[in-house]
Amino acid sequence: MASPLRVKILELGKFYAPARGGIETLLRSLCEGFVRLGAEVDCVVANRTPRTVHETLSGVQVHRLASWGEAMSTSLTPRYPFAARHFRADIWHSHFPNPLADLAAIVGPRRTPLILSWHSDIVRQKAALRLYLPLQRALLRRATRIVVATPYHLEYSAYLPEFRSKCLVIPYGLNLDRFQLDADGLGRVANLRSEAQGRRILLNVGRLVGYKGQRYALIALRRIPDAVLWLVGTGPLESELRALAGELGVTDRVRFWGDITDEELPNFIHACDVFVFPSITPNEAFGLVQVEAMACGKPVVACQLRSGVPYVCGDGLSGLTVPPNDPDRLADAINRLLSDETYCLQLGAAGRRRAQAEFSEPIMVRRYWDLMQDLTVQRISS
Repeated sequence: MASPLRVKILELGKFYAPARGGIETLLRSLCEGFVRLGAEVDCVVANRTPRTVHETLSGVQVHRLASWGEAMSTSLTPRYPFAARHFRADIWHSHFPNPLADLAAIVGPRRTPLILSWHSDIVRQKAALRLYLPLQRALLRRATRIVVATPYHLEYSAYLPEFRSKCLVIPYGLNLDRFQLDADGLGRVANLRSEAQGRRILLNVGRLVGYKGQRYALIALRRIPDAVLWLVGTGPLESELRALAGELGVTDRVRFWGDITDEELPNFIHACDVFVFPSITPNEAFGLVQVEAMACGKPVVACQLRSGVPYVCGDGLSGLTVPPNDPDRLADAINRLLSDETYCLQLGAAGRRRAQAEFSEPIMVRRYWDLMQDLTVQRISS
């Protein structure tokens, strides 16, 4: 077997740790994983302040470029598209959607292979999208390979089918080891369960915003006796959701936990009986938190969205899926799990196996690494 080639990789992202978010978690995992495999990695992102900062984090050269706020979810970082050209690389890897990275990729060296991770179609800012489409199409033509996280990302995209020959599937992966419980964790889980006073625990983790669909979990709770709903996260709809719980008469069975630490999250998931994920629009493109629930052996109830969410949930494999915006069907699925402990445990165990086999960080990093090695060999040979 030939020795792996030593490559220089340029990652183009929005923000980098300690910034929190699903894509930020993914970006850090990939960058650090490539470093462990022997790559040199530069990562260009926007800063949160009008100051440029260069630092090394776990072997990754992180370049946070000065920014003057945001407009339409895009950082105002005028140097980004051109600053990226200053970092020599064998492979460019960009994360869509991110207009700054898109521009950088298009004006970058044409000979350098570009891997484009297509996380989702743009589903907001539709008016601006009409103006953006020429740039998006140029980006898709420029990309050497387009990576999607599930087959559904390709199937449901309005733009990718034309470029199907460039596309391949590499699911997101997480560090699943952090979801194993030690003695302290077991004690914390026991304490959490005691707070439910013997009732079954339904857990949702996510921002309290409209597309996350927590209101449908609250409505469904009326038909789920002897259960409590725990909502972990904060957001602009918290007051509205609290008021809705009062109107529905379920306030005594709903708890708003606010934000919790990353260290505490596994304890909450292990404490629950069912993980409820009622997101209602394709803004929810994958749902990494579903994988976290699966890693803890918990069945997931999610919605049949035109995105990667139902692929991750795995209806009948590691969870159940229901139509979005349908609290009655949501309640039926949850009650089915709570009334059949054997089935609940079977789905949870299958989910844990599936998470390890398909959604683990080492597997994701290795798949991207193999792709980068292939593209580097092709470039050298051409």
